[in-house]
Amino acid sequence: MKKLSVSLLVFMGSLILSSADISTPIIGILTQEVYTDGLISRHFENKTSYIAASYVKYLEGAGAQVVPIWIGRNRSYYEDLMQKINGVLLPGGSTWFNQTNGYGDAGEHLIQLAVELNDRGTFMPVWGTCLGMELLVYKLANGPEHRIDCKGKGIALPMEFKEDYAKSRLFATISDDIVDLMVKENVTYHWHQFCYTEEDFARDLLNETWRVISLNRDLNGVEFISTMEHLKYPFYGVQFHPEKPLYEFTKTSIPHSAAAVISGQFFADFIVSEARKSPNSFSNSTEEARTLIYNYKPEYTSILGSSFVQQYLFTNEEMGIEVPEIPDEGGDGEEGGSNYYPPYYDHNGGGASSIVPLVSGFLLTMLILAMN
Repeated sequence: MKKLSVSLLVFMGSLILSSADISTPIIGILTQEVYTDGLISRHFENKTSYIAASYVKYLEGAGAQVVPIWIGRNRSYYEDLMQKINGVLLPGGSTWFNQTNGYGDAGEHLIQLAVELNDRGTFMPVWGTCLGMELLVYKLANGPEHRIDCKGKGIALPMEFKEDYAKSRLFATISDDIVDLMVKENVTYHWHQFCYTEEDFARDLLNETWRVISLNRDLNGVEFISTMEHLKYPFYGVQFHPEKPLYEFTKTSIPHSAAAVISGQFFADFIVSEARKSPNSFSNSTEEARTLIYNYKPEYTSILGSSFVQQYLFTNEEMGIEVPEIPDEGGDGEEGGSNYYPPYYDHNGGGASSIVPLVSGFLLTMLILAMN
């Protein structure tokens, strides 16, 4: 009986202590320029950057929290933030990579810092959707432009996996049932005017740093890379928009079938599971609370004709920067605070860490008594 008691206590202790490792990761989403002559500027005064709310819901729906990452800040801002968040999402959209103090410059800082963190042993995943995937390739290739024109706007397509897709980290644990849905139904939604091809990757040796996982064809039959991952770093890219089947309802071409939703949720779950591996955290709950997306409210923009149902819109003052005027669109997508803060908590513990020392002490005492 004594042996059974000891075993039971050890088992219970291991369960409780392991639960302390379960975290609610915080993922940063990079903001993007608002065009001075665009839809948002005409309806919202002084708004200079945005995040489509679908990206925020997408990560929250898989168990993460979100902070906006401002464009136009100096490198020290990004260095500081990258020590606190658990991952980065580079969203799709419409902007030039060489726009000063914009999406491209901020993305370059984030990608470089993610490389440095991973090289030092701090796990930092980066996910690129559509334009974000293109930016990952562009910046890690040190600038040469490898994209070609693609006619990929407004089409829903099935996944066309490469034969070795199961060797990838992204799809290593995917179930056969979900794979079957992905390859048989139009589950991925594409809205892009540029793309990468395997020929480009081979010619410029990008295939030595990136694993191509899936391919698709645009409306002209041009084959392009639709899913990829970096061979060394936890960096991932998809040319399609997995968030749209779940959270965007502005176009009839966006699939909302059960298969499309399950497929999109798979990618969200994967992103967040990668972020859970990162040990980073804010110094305290007040700093964290002041940074989270909850300090801002989304606007209902599809009613105005936007491609997004809702958008978070930010001013220069909120971002703490001066943003220059933005030229006409040149990217791959669409443009479309509270004073209350909670009491201290440890987000990495998910609420469990505060009781772990007490429970551990109790278990240790019970274990000693049982052994005696």
